[in-house]
Amino acid sequence: MNWKKALGFGILIWIIMFVVVSLFVAYKMAQGTVFTVIVTLVTLVAAYFCARNIAPKSAGQAIGYGLIFAIVGIILDFLISQRFAPGMFSSVFYWISYVLIVLVPLLAVKKVPVELKDPQ
Repeated sequence: MNWKKALGFGILIWIIMFVVVSLFVAYKMAQGTVFTVIVTLVTLVAAYFCARNIAPKSAGQAIGYGLIFAIVGIILDFLISQRFAPGMFSSVFYWISYVLIVLVPLLAVKKVPVELKDPQ
């Protein structure tokens, strides 16, 4: 596992989330289902491209990277974001998005072509 990339991409994903949420807050549109869906989709796309860059070789490695992405994000939310949105940790959508962040790197696992053997 490449710890530098895992931590770096975890921070990058969090920064992307923070910027997107900040833009919604700045334009007073940070409420409702559309806001939640857009932020979640942007986050998942960012997590996918970060995981794709790392190219995990197995499902276990992909989950490991996803866990690091999520842990980094939760720690940064606890240290920074919570000051701006004190109730964020009580949101079900908040936790669902982090569960999805853990799972998204599974989509980036390098697939090894299966060789078909002649049954003779």
